[in-house]
Amino acid sequence: METKDKNKCSTSEKEGGIWFTVSRRNFLTLAGWAMFLATLGAYVSQILGYKGFFYPKVLFEPSPRFAVGNPNAFPENSVTTLKARKIFVVHDGNSFKAISVVCQHLGCAVEFSKEKNIFECPCHGSKYYRNGVNFAGPAPRPLNHFEIVLDDAGKLVVDTSKIVPLETELIV
Repeated sequence: METKDKNKCSTSEKEGGIWFTVSRRNFLTLAGWAMFLATLGAYVSQILGYKGFFYPKVLFEPSPRFAVGNPNAFPENSVTTLKARKIFVVHDGNSFKAISVVCQHLGCAVEFSKEKNIFECPCHGSKYYRNGVNFAGPAPRPLNHFEIVLDDAGKLVVDTSKIVPLETELIV
């Protein structure tokens, strides 16, 4: 009997210094609370953190209406590429056109070939005449033409938010 009493005394939970026993139930309870608190912390950090709920979801873009310069800055019978604004400024005689750089097939950047006097898509082979009308390749329609006007200061102003018919041009 003495051996049984010794075993009872050595298995006491208080003597081991652990305030709970490591059982499957306790482990899963702690893991569940840890997952809950981690998920709650992630949601709170999204709401209150940097660029979270209180940060405005705004896309800062440049204005679609911009000045491209004086009419005499463009050589006569030329095509000037403005890559930053994704347009071509075509100057023929006394008329100006603003034509989109974006190919109508898959949105590639079209380039102007001075030797052939046409616009070409280097990716898929679409070809456009100097006025933007497609004549070869997979492009389904002509290049977009944008509104171009002369402002009070005498500068050319392009508005890429307004698509105009192909025949539209500014006479200066």
